[in-house]
Amino acid sequence: MSLSIRDILVLDYFNGKPVHTSVPKYQQDLYGADADERIRALCEEGWVRHSRPQETVNMLPDKALVHFLAAHGLETEGTHSELVRRVIRDIPETEYAHAVPKVYVATADGNQEIAHHMAYVLNARCNYGFSEGEIGEAQRTLTAKHASCTASDILKCAFQQKSALLVMAGEWTKLRNLYFRISNFYLRAQKNEEALAYLYLVFFLDMSGMENHNTLVRYGKLFPTQKGIIILMNQLRTELSLTDRGVKSAFLTSIARMAPRLPFSYFSPQVMGDILVERLSGVEFSHVKYLPQRNAPDPTSTAYRYLADPKDELEKTDSQPSASFLIHRKVTPPVPPVLRLPTFTAPPPFVPPPVKKAGPKEEAPPPPPKEEKKSAGLLGKLQKLLSKNDGRK
Repeated sequence: MSLSIRDILVLDYFNGKPVHTSVPKYQQDLYGADADERIRALCEEGWVRHSRPQETVNMLPDKALVHFLAAHGLETEGTHSELVRRVIRDIPETEYAHAVPKVYVATADGNQEIAHHMAYVLNARCNYGFSEGEIGEAQRTLTAKHASCTASDILKCAFQQKSALLVMAGEWTKLRNLYFRISNFYLRAQKNEEALAYLYLVFFLDMSGMENHNTLVRYGKLFPTQKGIIILMNQLRTELSLTDRGVKSAFLTSIARMAPRLPFSYFSPQVMGDILVERLSGVEFSHVKYLPQRNAPDPTSTAYRYLADPKDELEKTDSQPSASFLIHRKVTPPVPPVLRLPTFTAPPPFVPPPVKKAGPKEEAPPPPPKEEKKSAGLLGKLQKLLSKNDGRK
């Protein structure tokens, strides 16, 4: 008879823990609210047992071991392993059984059940977040392909299937967290190069600005990758002996080979590579510094959801660039202003003056007689005398 997946997880959780251990409340969704009752039932069914005193005497500190040895007149000098060996060999078990802790120990059948379902066990131990159905589906997929079905292979297949579903649903924040868990999976397997590649994907999604439900966060609220992840990436690149140029090359290669196609990204992979190199060197990300190199979102786009905030100072700076931010990528040239003419008002129609009828011509009045100019002085007197003499003749 085999155990259920829930019982196998309970068995693995209590294996090696003291008999008074209880499952905490925050883990009851994984192990069940009745986990404490189930472990007692598994103990009665022979899947797990209580430890014997000789199996846990090594948990005692050296001071307690020396006390038992001195009480029986035995030598008290030596290393911890030597003291433990001396207590087990020379002191009856009943003399120290009350002092050693009791723990749960899985039997041979219990260990076999754990080994046959190690993918479920590792998922619970490492908190990968898969459901029983997702791991079962991955196992069935590998079986149908006649591929290897080790715990590692099953988890890899489950990671691939879940990432494909999240890409189709546009759940980019969940995909980012999944990439981080995948990097932890490779770190536990001591595969640093694969772990660093998935950390590159985490950084890529962080700097893109995409969130769940295809929602795009405003640029002013873009949250860069946490410093702890940057420190981990720097440690891995040091172990792999990668220079700044090597980091950028590896980042671009990972993005081209593994990154999903996003509906929008604030930065191109080239700019992200420059930002990553700066972050690894200890320079914090500056929204204002990379404002000229960012892609401008379109509030009317149907591929993603974006709500522009008119109160956002960075958005105002982008809409009204200053002299230091005049270089933009993919900027449409402004439309020249249109010359607006005043409204044309038609003049009144031309009306010819009335024509007068022709009648008898009136005689023009005679011109007035011309008045003679009188000369003044001596010349005037001579003219008068001359005119009188002409009259006498």
